[in-house]
Amino acid sequence: MGEAIFVGTIIPLFFLAIILKGENRLLILFFIWGLIAFAVSLTLNNALVCHFQINTHQLSITWAPIIEEFVKALPLGYFLFKSEKKIPIVYFGIAAGIGFSIQENYVYLLEHMHVDGSPVPFIVTRSVTTCLIHGTTTGIVGFGLSIARQLNGIIWPLLFGLYTLAVTIHALYNLYIYSSYQSIGLFMPLFLYLIGFAVLNIKENKGH
Repeated sequence: MGEAIFVGTIIPLFFLAIILKGENRLLILFFIWGLIAFAVSLTLNNALVCHFQINTHQLSITWAPIIEEFVKALPLGYFLFKSEKKIPIVYFGIAAGIGFSIQENYVYLLEHMHVDGSPVPFIVTRSVTTCLIHGTTTGIVGFGLSIARQLNGIIWPLLFGLYTLAVTIHALYNLYIYSSYQSIGLFMPLFLYLIGFAVLNIKENKGH
């Protein structure tokens, strides 16, 4: 069922990407990559569980954030070879992260289909928390890339530092959400999103 939902989502989006132009097309392609990134990450995570005999909770606070943040952000490297400096890279990172979270939510929803009661509260909670955490962390890498392109000689150290920050935030979220401090995990994505929203608005206002 999960594979069918994946195919049924990605094919219409490809048709949409074909008719769009410029940055709109690129934005949809990054969103599509987010869906693909989830499938790639899930395969790698499952392989780690099988070969290293770790449980999913251990995976979620160790290897999973490292793998997922890397795979989500991978296409952002495209902008290292673009000469245009004004492309809003951060938004492409957010698009990839949100695409990733949507596919992830499909999987979790299918796993809870037989739970008593309506699945709506569950999926709304996950849509707010995971959507924002995945979008924000990949957006952080995109934001760092947009800054690094304006500087000389420190692109890779800066990107590595912000990638590490994204992995750390992701791991902390997973740690909190499955602990007695779950309330922190629930509010953490929204808090980070609002901070990011404010930073982007300030940056855009200064640009004008």
